[in-house]
Amino acid sequence: MMRNMRCATAVAVAALDAAAIGVFAFIGADGRPRACPVTPYVHVGEAVVSSTLAFTAKVAAVRADPRVALLAGGCLIRARATVDIDMTSTTFDERVRAQELRKYPPARRLLAIPGHRRLLWWYVGRASIRIPLADCATVEGADRVTLTVIGDGLPGILALDPSADPLADEFPVPAGVEGPACVLFHQEDDQMADLRQLALHGTVSDGIFRVERRVGSLAPASPSALGQFKTLRSLARQARTKRAVFERWTRSSSDLSDEPSARRASTVYQTGRGEADHVSPAEERVV
Repeated sequence: MMRNMRCATAVAVAALDAAAIGVFAFIGADGRPRACPVTPYVHVGEAVVSSTLAFTAKVAAVRADPRVALLAGGCLIRARATVDIDMTSTTFDERVRAQELRKYPPARRLLAIPGHRRLLWWYVGRASIRIPLADCATVEGADRVTLTVIGDGLPGILALDPSADPLADEFPVPAGVEGPACVLFHQEDDQMADLRQLALHGTVSDGIFRVERRVGSLAPASPSALGQFKTLRSLARQARTKRAVFERWTRSSSDLSDEPSARRASTVYQTGRGEADHVSPAEERVV
């Protein structure tokens, strides 16, 4: 299914480092593909996708099935990922702080708060999804509208026409694609203050993707300072309720070392819109 040109690891590293936004694909509990926009990072020759401690859906999915894909800067990476969890700021500081400050402007305000490591412990604590760069290829076209499918045993991400109508019930897709799929639309302003995504879940047959359900919205949002403060408080509350989950995963990671790689995780490492069987920008970036 994937017929893109392979690219060198150095090219993939450069693409990841330059990209402010990427599309991350994984497999849901029902075995169907999922996709969400993320801030892509790179650390010691691996791609890194992170989640704050306020959210668990994406991390839980990858712990259960490590098959993932990441499209960023025109480079597609497909691999089996490893999940690291760090309840402190150590991994965040070492791996992604500098990149996040450069790529995600709202982080500059949050990380300038005196005592932010204590006050925003749920933000600087991270679950990291580490993705090897062994299987990477170039992809033509923008990633504003993408199709995620499972092919050759791994998720794959294809760029679609960026002018596609998000209200349409059917979309033409490239030849050779069949089965369950997810079409993702995402939009961001220059300062990453207004983050939007719309995920369309459905099935591809006979060259047509047919929508079965929609999650999210592309409607503009202009949160006030008070609204942003309330969002931070809400995320902190969510993190407190989910802290026990991350702590349990941290303790149990050593017990997974003898299990098949499809269920394996190790232990060490952004945020605006909801958590269910999909992942929203709220899991990736704080507005």
